[in-house]
Amino acid sequence: MYPVRFSEVRLKDGVLHLEGPWFKGRLEGYSKEGHAFLRVLVYHRPEDEEKRSWGVEGLTPLPLSLEEGRVSAQGVALELRLDPFGLAFSGLQAPLLLAGALAPVGLPEEKLRDGQEENALKEMLDGLPLGAGYTLLFEEKEGRRYYGLGERTGFLDKRGRRWTNWATDDPHHHPNADPLYQAHPFLLIKEGEEAYGLFLDETWRTVFDLAFTDPRTGLVHTDGPTFDLYLIPGPRPIDVVRAYTALMGRAPLPPLWALGYHQCRWSYPDEGTVRSVAEGFWMREIPLEALWLDLDHMEGYKVFTHDPHRFPDLARLARDLEARGVRLVVIVNPGVKKEEGYPVYEEGALRGYFVRNRKDEELWGSVWPEPAVWPDFTQKEVRDWWGGLHRFYLEQGVSGIWNDMNEPAAFKVEGRPAPGKTLPATAKHQEKWHAEVHNLYGLLMSQATFEGLRRLAPEKRPFVLTRSGFAGIQKYAWVWTGDNSSCYEHLEMSLPMLLNLGLSGVPFVGADIGGFSGDADGELLCRWTWLGAFYPFMRNHSGKGSRRQEPWAFGEKWMRCVREAIRFRYRLLPYLYTLAEEAARTGLPLLRPLFLHWPEDPLAESVHDQALLGEALLLAPALRPGQTHRLVYLPEGLWHQVFTGEAHGPGFHAAPTPLEGIPLYQKAGTAIPLTEPLPHTGGALPWRRLLWQVALGKEIRGRLYEDEGDGYAPGLGHAVASLEAVLEGGFDPVDRRLFLRLKDPALALRSKVEARLLGVKTLRKASVPWRAAEDVILELGGGEAEVWI
Repeated sequence: MYPVRFSEVRLKDGVLHLEGPWFKGRLEGYSKEGHAFLRVLVYHRPEDEEKRSWGVEGLTPLPLSLEEGRVSAQGVALELRLDPFGLAFSGLQAPLLLAGALAPVGLPEEKLRDGQEENALKEMLDGLPLGAGYTLLFEEKEGRRYYGLGERTGFLDKRGRRWTNWATDDPHHHPNADPLYQAHPFLLIKEGEEAYGLFLDETWRTVFDLAFTDPRTGLVHTDGPTFDLYLIPGPRPIDVVRAYTALMGRAPLPPLWALGYHQCRWSYPDEGTVRSVAEGFWMREIPLEALWLDLDHMEGYKVFTHDPHRFPDLARLARDLEARGVRLVVIVNPGVKKEEGYPVYEEGALRGYFVRNRKDEELWGSVWPEPAVWPDFTQKEVRDWWGGLHRFYLEQGVSGIWNDMNEPAAFKVEGRPAPGKTLPATAKHQEKWHAEVHNLYGLLMSQATFEGLRRLAPEKRPFVLTRSGFAGIQKYAWVWTGDNSSCYEHLEMSLPMLLNLGLSGVPFVGADIGGFSGDADGELLCRWTWLGAFYPFMRNHSGKGSRRQEPWAFGEKWMRCVREAIRFRYRLLPYLYTLAEEAARTGLPLLRPLFLHWPEDPLAESVHDQALLGEALLLAPALRPGQTHRLVYLPEGLWHQVFTGEAHGPGFHAAPTPLEGIPLYQKAGTAIPLTEPLPHTGGALPWRRLLWQVALGKEIRGRLYEDEGDGYAPGLGHAVASLEAVLEGGFDPVDRRLFLRLKDPALALRSKVEARLLGVKTLRKASVPWRAAEDVILELGGGEAEVWI
C-alpha cells in the first residue's frame, strides 16, 4: 500500500482541485434542505473525474473557501494536508490515505471472495500502476462510539469489530456473523454529546475496521478505483440522521395497511391453506392485515406466474380476502427460469436484458429455478421492463411485492457451486463488473419494482419489502432482517439491528416474529409478538420444516397473549401513522435508540435492549425465558408506566415483565393518539374513535397526522391547514389544575374523542364528563377540558 500524495492545489469556481504524480482529487461543498456537506473524491483514472453516484442526488453546489489548509463552506470545515494526503473533520483525525489492496486478516469476509475479484480489478484497470483500493486511516479516541452501518449483528455500538459491506445470503447467521444482506457504508460517530457522519459513496466491497485490528486506529477501505467520501456535520446525533437522509433521500409515506399485522410462512402451499389460515384469524377475532405467499405459489419457481393447480384462481382468492379486509402479498425473486416458451425469459433474452459472463454470453446458474438467469438492473430499460411485468400481479389483485434472494443469491453458476452464494465478480453488467455493482443489486431491483407499481397503479402507494439493499434503499422498499432463528438471542439482537438500520436512513424495518429457522414455543412467540407490536413492520414468518407459529399454534394460553399484543398494535396505529409521516418528512426513524434524544446521557449510549417509539414511548421487552423482572433504564425526566400509570424518575428500575404486556413508559408532557382495536385498517381513516393518552407535564403536546391512508389524491388531510390534529395543554402541580385544548379539523367526523390521564385515578372537579376506569378518561368532543386533580 502506498500513501496518496498531492503536490498542487487550486481553487476554481468554488471547487478545490488536487494534483499529484499519480493521483487527482477534488473537494466540493453541497447543500440540501438547509444541510451542508463536504465531498472528498480521490481517483487516478481519467474516466473517474466525473464519477456519478447511484444514490446521492438533488444537491446544490456550495462554493468552498481555502485559507491556510482549512477548507470551509457554510460553516462546515475540514483541515487538509497534501503530502501525504490526510484530513481532519470535526473530531476525526485521519492523517493518511493509502492506495492498494487491503491486507487480509483471516476474517470470514475474505472467504466470500471467489478469487476472480482481483482478476476483475486487474482487467478493469488495464495495468495502471497503483491498481485499485484505498484505505483511510484515522486515530481512535477513548469514549468514541459508532452507529449505523445498516443491518449488523451484535450490540448497538459497533466499535471493536471489523464490518464488511458485501450483500450476502447468510441464512443461519450467528451473533458474530458479518456481512449480511444489506450494505450501508455509513457511520454515525458520537463523541460525548456531539456527533458527525461519514458516508463512503462506493459500491465496491468496503470495510470499516473500528479499532478491531489495532485498538488505536480505525480504517475505512474500498476495493474500487476511487475514494468518494461525504462528510456530514452534526452537532447532535439527531442532526446527523436528518442530514444523511436529506443527502440520500427519504422513505415515502406508506399506505396505512402496511403498518398492520402480517402473517407469512414458507409456505402456505395452496389456496385451501391460505383460506384456512385467514379463517383462523377471523374466528378467534385476531386482527389481520395481509397474508403472504412464498415460493410455492409459483409454477415451477417461475416469477410472474401462479401454479394452476394449487392456486387455480389467484384473483378470486385476493377478492375474497380483501372483502374481509385482508390483502395478499407475493414473493418475487430476481432469478428467472431459463425455459423455452416462458415469456419472461424469452423476452428478456431477446432484448439482452440478463447478466452476462466474461465471454459476453448469457450467465446461467441456479437459485430456486434451475437453470436460472439474472436481470441486469443497472440498465434503465431493464428496470422499466421488470417494473412493467408486475401488471400480472396487480391484475390478480395482489397488494404488495416481496423482493427476496436479491443480494443476488445463487446456488450454482454455470454448473459449479457459487462462491459466496452469489454471482462471480467477473460477471458483466454492460461495461461494469459485478464486483462494482454487486451491492447495488437489491437496491436497483427494488427501484424497478417500486417505480413499476407507481406507474401501473398511480392512485396507490407502492408497498415493497426487500431483503437486500444499499444506502438509499428506503426510497423504494421496506427492509426485514432476513432469515433469523427461533431463539432468544435473535429476539434480543433484533432491536440493535433495527435501531442501526433506522440510524442509517431506513425507518420501515422489522424482523421475522417468532424466528424463521428452528422451532419457536409459546412463550418465545408471545414475547416476540409483544416486541414486534413496536416494530415498524410487524410480520410473523417461519420456514419450511419448522413448527407452525400462527397465533394459535401453541394453545389457548399463548394465543390470548399473542392476540392481545396484536390488538395493542392496532390501538397504536394513529401514533404509528403519525410517526410514519414524520419519517417521510424528516428522516427520523420510528424506532429510535435512547441516545438520539438524550445525547448528553452517557448511560443511554450503549442501551441496546430498549428503544423509543418516537420520542414519547420507551419500551423494554422481556428477552429471557421465564423472566419475571428486568432492569429498565429511564433517561432524564418523569415517565409513566403505560399499563399501571405509575410514575418513575430517571435511573435504573426493576420492572415486572408479565406475559400479558411489556414494560412500556410514556414521557411526561406528551400525548399520543390511540384508537380502539380494529380487525383491519380498511376504512379506518379518519379515526372514528380517538383516545389521547396523556402523561401529565408542565406543558403537554401531542400530534396526529391523518390523510386517506393511501394514494395521492386531494382529500382529508391533504390541504396544509388540515394535515394534523394537535392536543396542547399543561398541568400546574401547585393547584393541581390541568387544561387541554384540541385543535382537530376532523373533530366533527369522529364518533368519540377522549383523553386518558395516565396515573390519575379520580378528579376533584371537571368541566367535561369523565369516568374512572384504570385511569381517568375525559370526554373531549367539545375540544377543551379543564379539570382539578
